[in-house]
Amino acid sequence: MDEETETVGWWKALATDPEYYTNTEQGQKELADMIRKESERLLEELGRSVKRTKEVVWLSRFCTACRHFKTEGRKVTCDRWGVRIVKPFHGQAVWKQVPSRLGGDEKEPVVDGVDWDAKWREISDKIVEMAVDMVNGGVPYFCYTRD
Repeated sequence: MDEETETVGWWKALATDPEYYTNTEQGQKELADMIRKESERLLEELGRSVKRTKEVVWLSRFCTACRHFKTEGRKVTCDRWGVRIVKPFHGQAVWKQVPSRLGGDEKEPVVDGVDWDAKWREISDKIVEMAVDMVNGGVPYFCYTRD
């Protein structure tokens, strides 16, 4: 099946045989699979054409079992999207003082970076783990691929 046939196939199939795709279990599964494939293709296309704005994603309980999951020391990344994976409530701004733009001896705070290992506040590890379980509604991200 060529790409053009696959990209429009789900709605053509539904228009051609709505009874099968809406009233049978097999038809619903086939339709869901066609729509999922089209959604993934569109997201991949968007990822190639749109300037990336996210550099981090939240850790889901499924991430560690995904083949795209990589650890390098304390740094955890997703190879598929080229982003850092962080636990919820982590990522504390690192501030530094720089000379004020207004001049004089005054200094003003600016963000120097982000410490992804530090929590925002004093939050228990139990709450962080509960949040990890609830990321993405408790289901794997659409890109999840088991090893």
